[in-house]
Amino acid sequence: MSESPPAFDDVDPPWGSLATEKYLLQRWNPDSSESPDQQRKRLIREYIKAGPERPALIASSSTEGPTAAQISSILEPWRTLDQREIARAGSIATVWLRTCYSEGTDEKHDEIVENIDMQLAVDGEDQLLNDPDLYDFGANWQQVFDVLPELLEPQEGNWDVMKESQRQAMEALVAFAEGGVSRAPSDLLKNLSSYQGKELEDAVADFLQSEAHAAQVHGFMVLEDEEALNSGRPILIFLDVLGRVVRSQRVENGDEANIMGSWEMCSWHEISQWEDAELGEDYKIGGACEGLLLEKLKQT
Repeated sequence: MSESPPAFDDVDPPWGSLATEKYLLQRWNPDSSESPDQQRKRLIREYIKAGPERPALIASSSTEGPTAAQISSILEPWRTLDQREIARAGSIATVWLRTCYSEGTDEKHDEIVENIDMQLAVDGEDQLLNDPDLYDFGANWQQVFDVLPELLEPQEGNWDVMKESQRQAMEALVAFAEGGVSRAPSDLLKNLSSYQGKELEDAVADFLQSEAHAAQVHGFMVLEDEEALNSGRPILIFLDVLGRVVRSQRVENGDEANIMGSWEMCSWHEISQWEDAELGEDYKIGGACEGLLLEKLKQT
């Protein structure tokens, strides 16, 4: 016999206490012609799109808790209590997301994860999103943000630190684009003192380009899609706060096993899984973030 859901007052964190829930309650239109699911999805995508402006969107929201009617009609149908538990930190460094559940793939999934320590890979078993009723997204894996937009929050909600890192990285890249090696950071040149000429220029360019892209990253995801289940090679995806792919790489099973350690030590942008990864479409020439490319900066 299944357990009854907890009473509204027994839920932890309390209903309406999460930033995304406050936003939904504040913007909800009970007279909307949209279905509740459509309205939730639209509002959450608007919230995500706001990026660094998100805190201001809810700063003036009511401190009163939601009514029972609001909980039952707006919040409770949105996501499960387990998903709320994942979201409660306000920002999630990572998850392991399985998006394919076709016949015969359970055994393949088990083979992929049997030797993976989820604590070392994605910070715990709770971060493994493996449920056909919730995550059968197929190729549309970014739909996970509709129920877990907290995946797109900066660590500890610190937007100012993130923006300052981006500013510094961009300033260094622009200076190099305008003045070459002579305007590269002195500490970087000291570390590359064994390089000369074109080799030095290329090394500086690679480093500054990598740092400019790394400053956009706030989290990562291990994606177990259909190809991963067939090949045994999940995709390691580095994400920006709008859910765009900064870089990604399909890795050999096991290469993602210790990524969490390098993430916590802030050395993830020095590992091959980052350095050798392919740029996401938005970060290539012609993409929304092409302005971060040294190639583009040199053309202006």
